[in-house]
Amino acid sequence: MSARLWSIGSGPSKPAATAITPLAPPTCGSGKNHVGYHLAAHLALHQYFTTNSRPVHRFLMLDQPTQPYYPSDMTKARGRLEDLALDEDRETVTRLFQLMHQVVTELAPDFQIIVSDHADLPHIWYQASVRYNWRGGEKLIPTTWLDTQPTP
Repeated sequence: MSARLWSIGSGPSKPAATAITPLAPPTCGSGKNHVGYHLAAHLALHQYFTTNSRPVHRFLMLDQPTQPYYPSDMTKARGRLEDLALDEDRETVTRLFQLMHQVVTELAPDFQIIVSDHADLPHIWYQASVRYNWRGGEKLIPTTWLDTQPTP
């Protein structure tokens, strides 16, 4: 099964809600574009839901939104912002997190974003938002929770 994106066409002869056509993922651009589109859409929807008291959960979970900006071997090795190849990518990653921080701040205390990522930005506002940093032997699921003698 292939993934599909949908485009709602509009114009003088087509009302916005009637013409729905599939939009192939390659026409949306790179992985960086996909992350940007998805983040903008999710944040806009959650901003609308929260400000209009719609019955939608007040959190957004994002898994590695910076993945298109990091070389995979460097991400695994260090996960530091300095590993980004281009200054433009460093700035873009910072802007992504600034946008998330801004939306959460505006909607606080009614909305939160949970991000699991390798990025470790040096900015004070970023570091103040980090709740857990699973490095140096610390893990999302502590090894003490693992049953070494599982029952059959």
